Amino acid sequence: MALSAAPSGRMVLRVTTDHDVALSDFFAGLDSAVTGARRDHEARLAAFFAGLGPVVEVARRAQAVLDRRVAPQFSVFDYFKERETDLSRAFGGLLDPAGTHGQGDVFLRLFLDEIHELREDFPYSDTRGCKAHLEYSTNNGRIDIVLEMPGNRWIGIENKPWAVDQPNQIEKYMRALQSKEEAPWILYLSGKGNAPETLPENEQDKKRCLTMPYRTRDGKSPSLENWIRRCGKQCEAERVRWFLKDFLEYIEGNFELADRPGS
Repeated sequence: MALSAAPSGRMVLRVTTDHDVALSDFFAGLDSAVTGARRDHEARLAAFFAGLGPVVEVARRAQAVLDRRVAPQFSVFDYFKERETDLSRAFGGLLDPAGTHGQGDVFLRLFLDEIHELREDFPYSDTRGCKAHLEYSTNNGRIDIVLEMPGNRWIGIENKPWAVDQPNQIEKYMRALQSKEEAPWILYLSGKGNAPETLPENEQDKKRCLTMPYRTRDGKSPSLENWIRRCGKQCEAERVRWFLKDFLEYIEGNFELADRPGS
């Protein structure tokens, strides 16, 4: 029992039970345990980070050695500065059977194989004599890449990693290539995966205008990403494989996934 002052000033006799004492002791002990656990945790964290300093320093030195001898973070594509012409030159160089990559028509065959319509229209036996033209000049403007296939067959490739179509651009390019052959193909390389905004009005011509995204969400539909990955697997030159690896990482790091080709 204990005497305590009530709000009125009178002394009141209060009864303290064993239960009250037990609760008081429990919470006092809990507070002490929590305080102790917190201090122990803080001490462990301090010790961990204190010990981490030398590890970080060793890792930094190891990274410096790796950078100096291997330069794993270096990529020529970092110097592109988002220029469409640079990417087109890289694509065109790989598609050229006579290109300095030394792989003949391997990359070109893989490229045609990415799209069903082209795979059916261009048998592999017809690819070695292909000529790849960059910034191909026509009366209707310059086409980024033009593949002049054997047998007077033509494929125009318009590369749109970031930009949008110019007025009637695809239709103009189709008419320009039709001066070379009756039924050419136009392939629209889209950084966002969208189809061109300007297509020919003629239904047959429209069917010969295809879209290939840089990347696709399912990872299986035709895309530049898939093509470059396949090129890397079949390339026999180590130097070119490193180039393809950098190219693939550049595309993966700079372009979004499209839901489906032409969406």
